[in-house]
Amino acid sequence: MKTEFKDLPQSQIEISVDISWEEMTPFLQKSAIRISERSKIEGFRPGKAPYDIVKQKFGEMAILEEAIDDAISKTYYTALKEKNIMAIGQPKIDLEKIAPENPFTYKAIVSVLPSIKIGDWQKIELHRETITIEAEKTEKIIADIRKMRAKETIKETPAKENDKLEINFDVFLDKVPIENGSQKKYPITIGENRFIPGFEEQLVGLKAGEVKDFSLKFPDEYHQKNLAGKKADFRVTCNAVYSIELPETNDEFAKEISGGHFATFAEMKDNIKKNLEEEEKHKQEQRLEIEMLESIIKICEFGELPEVLVHNEIHRMLHELEESVSRQGFEFDDYLKSLKKTHDDLEKEFEPQAKERVKTSILCREIYQEQKMDVTEDEVQKEISEILKNYPANPEVQKQLEAETYKDYLKNTLGNRKVIEYLKATVIKD
Repeated sequence: MKTEFKDLPQSQIEISVDISWEEMTPFLQKSAIRISERSKIEGFRPGKAPYDIVKQKFGEMAILEEAIDDAISKTYYTALKEKNIMAIGQPKIDLEKIAPENPFTYKAIVSVLPSIKIGDWQKIELHRETITIEAEKTEKIIADIRKMRAKETIKETPAKENDKLEINFDVFLDKVPIENGSQKKYPITIGENRFIPGFEEQLVGLKAGEVKDFSLKFPDEYHQKNLAGKKADFRVTCNAVYSIELPETNDEFAKEISGGHFATFAEMKDNIKKNLEEEEKHKQEQRLEIEMLESIIKICEFGELPEVLVHNEIHRMLHELEESVSRQGFEFDDYLKSLKKTHDDLEKEFEPQAKERVKTSILCREIYQEQKMDVTEDEVQKEISEILKNYPANPEVQKQLEAETYKDYLKNTLGNRKVIEYLKATVIKD
């Protein structure tokens, strides 16, 4: 077998393969057997007819055409191994010469992992910041919990600060109703400042059944540009007024909220603070990881990125987005309509980030091999066991997780995790 290799743009390689007629013999023999197995040949049992008989009945060209797939499959991977080529995806095969008693030749064009020259990343230095949780953050969490446990009592007296109202309202601009400017049974608490400045103050003194007209100016930086800085007229109908009674922040409150887990309010408050600290630490680690990888990638030299890798990463990102939108209970097509975008628009937008993600994968793979890292079968099984804790007694999920393709995916994920931790240990300082 003769092979020639030619580098093409975008990290592709063209492999020319020339197989002599003698080298084709084993493939021809096997294809003749397959033909005789599925075609009746008088005087012979299926698969037992001699090669010459099959050739006489069907022609050598038919045998050759039957043998092509096997010959390509075997010799293509032999050629890759010969040059230690890491191919990506399926090759594009062009048949060059097919004729009995002659060499069989074909060309395969395939994408390969691009080259990478890693810069002196050990000189990069990032630092963790000390996490400090302001008292206001803890108090806000407690305040939100109290609101969720608040007791609402309908009242006949006029609305005042901290009362909750249910209102209908309409908004007019130059006496014309604005789009989406009408709301029914809208809940609002005076003092929370969740509407434009001045709106809640206008509700003070209202009683159930009363109607009030007033005018307010929208803020100059209002998110709806057509309303920003404009003076609008409002008509509000008060349906009901409720007084809000918040639970006291004492030990009984802590016991009730935690189901008895905390004996005192002080314990509960301390736990909230610790949870906020852990959340902030997690956010900081994520930010530092991204900053670290971006910094390393900037000092690396990459060969041309294969189109197939970037394309696959874009589609992976789209799939992740679709799942996220679906989990929130929305249809993806409706989500796109709300953005006034198409799939093609998103693909174009995702391309720069997809390229960065591809580079990150190439970088991690290179360091994984350079440092002779390994992911053991025990580590993979441990990860599967952790996942299965979320799916107890579900044999179908267990079967999917035990599939070799999923194990390969997990091995790659765990390998990348090891690389990230290795980089962080050097780059990120306390």
